[in-house]
Amino acid sequence: MTTPHERRRNLIWGREALEEQSADATLPQEWRDKSAELLSGYPSLASIRDSSDHGLEPLQIQHATVLAAIRDLFQRMRVSRAITEQRRYSLLVILRHFY
Repeated sequence: MTTPHERRRNLIWGREALEEQSADATLPQEWRDKSAELLSGYPSLASIRDSSDHGLEPLQIQHATVLAAIRDLFQRMRVSRAITEQRRYSLLVILRHFY
């Protein structure tokens, strides 16, 4: 079972991954653009950190569409040969408790 702490941590890591991906010139332009687009709809770092353990659920419901799209992007990237093993592993870790 995913704990609120794990969920919060992975929401933060998900945001950081999108930030990195949107600026990573080694990734295909399509993924960089999609990462930047999804980042614009992502919960702010402050709202993630300031949410109580029970406050994460409303945050996730409010951003459900963008979080589902991010999960899909991360899953597609993880099986691609266009990414490094390190990024593949990082995405696996993020996806374990993401949403």
